[in-house]
Amino acid sequence: MEFLTGFGLACLSLIFVLIARDFGRLTVAKVFLALLFAAGGFLLHPLVPSQYHWFTIDLQVMVPGLFWLLCQFAFTDRPKLKSVWAVMALYTALAPITARAFWDRDVVEGGIQFFGWTFGEWLEYPVILNGLWVIVSNWSNDLVESRRRLRVAMLVIVGFAVGSAVVSLNFRLAGEYTRAIIVSVSTFTVALLMLKGRTGALYGEAPEPKPPAELILQAEEELEPAFEGEKETVSDAVPDENTLQKEDEKKLHTVMAKGFYRTENLTLRMLAKEIGLPEYKTRTLINQTMGYRNFNDYINQLRISEAAQRLIEDPEVPILNISLDVGYRSISSFNRAFKDIMSLSPTSYRQETIQKN
Repeated sequence: MEFLTGFGLACLSLIFVLIARDFGRLTVAKVFLALLFAAGGFLLHPLVPSQYHWFTIDLQVMVPGLFWLLCQFAFTDRPKLKSVWAVMALYTALAPITARAFWDRDVVEGGIQFFGWTFGEWLEYPVILNGLWVIVSNWSNDLVESRRRLRVAMLVIVGFAVGSAVVSLNFRLAGEYTRAIIVSVSTFTVALLMLKGRTGALYGEAPEPKPPAELILQAEEELEPAFEGEKETVSDAVPDENTLQKEDEKKLHTVMAKGFYRTENLTLRMLAKEIGLPEYKTRTLINQTMGYRNFNDYINQLRISEAAQRLIEDPEVPILNISLDVGYRSISSFNRAFKDIMSLSPTSYRQETIQKN
């Protein structure tokens, strides 16, 4: 058992050092480090003197919430920190820590026992499942190919490890061997993945996204020669990689200038088919040439840019009509996307802009 515990601790330490050294400045890395520290508490609990068990127990109850937080920062560009799920994740950690400070769990009963410990244990399962859902639901929209493969593999492994740890704790199955096996296997696998991927793919930073107005203007300018009937020069020379990328970029801008981004339920696969490129090339094209890391963000920027313009130019047109015209299925999804990008609701934006002018 000592060998397994030592092995698991060594893997935890290796990952901790890699993340702290290379990505310690990033919020997602800090959350990951906190999760690793809490996992260390889970692993070492049986070896810690009983008078310090309160500390390792407090670390253990933080694991589900930290995992949920990691999924938010690693897989969404706008973490939902003001949501019911965030409250649930916070409750799973704060409730037992607060209750332990005032009462002994083995002595109290009734409401204190339920709200201090039992209810929080029940909430841990949906919190973990929601974290896994964030991984799955955002995977296809991630435009960084290497990061997609590595992050999904890593976080699914971590997710199932966290789930196994929670089940073993809540059902009093967390013996010394159980703890050592869960931590050793999961951390060893994650360490291999990180070393193989050189860790950069997990938190790779993309260039600053181009403003939506610039994207549309560039697309329209590149589309004009086609409307004017200009002839392209045919060359027998084999185009280099940079030339091919420019051509692919022109295809993308041309399609978007024609308003393809207004297509309802638009997916990366649909866009790739429209411009005649494989999905992975389309993904790389949007990421490397325009700086977007999420496909939905790219499409929303284009839609909201047009919507903002129409709100001012067509003040008599209902907001619902504009939202449907630019590709949204409902006014609620349009309002949410508009406020995320413009920091104002469509109604407030229209009123304030018109008043200024």
